[in-house]
Amino acid sequence: MKLLNWKYDDEVKGSLGEWNWIEITLTFEDGSKRWSILYTPERLHNNLSRPNIDPPGFHIPHMIIVRSYESDDIEKVLRYHEAEGDLLSATKAY
Repeated sequence: MKLLNWKYDDEVKGSLGEWNWIEITLTFEDGSKRWSILYTPERLHNNLSRPNIDPPGFHIPHMIIVRSYESDDIEKVLRYHEAEGDLLSATKAY
């Protein structure tokens, strides 16, 4: 499947101390839609550093780690995974 476009589902701006991820929706040329969770290393670190996190770790198959939430960075990462053939496994069907 060829990626047509993607969009943010969440507000991207936030303080440096935030630990939540953002979600995106991807639309493919055949009209199908998928979604994924994006984390920056800083927000992932903030999440795992919370003293009350229980359990102190997690596994999310449809999570992509990105350098930043800048649209250019996200676009490059998505296109890379598309070219490598693993974009479907990095996303979840709607």
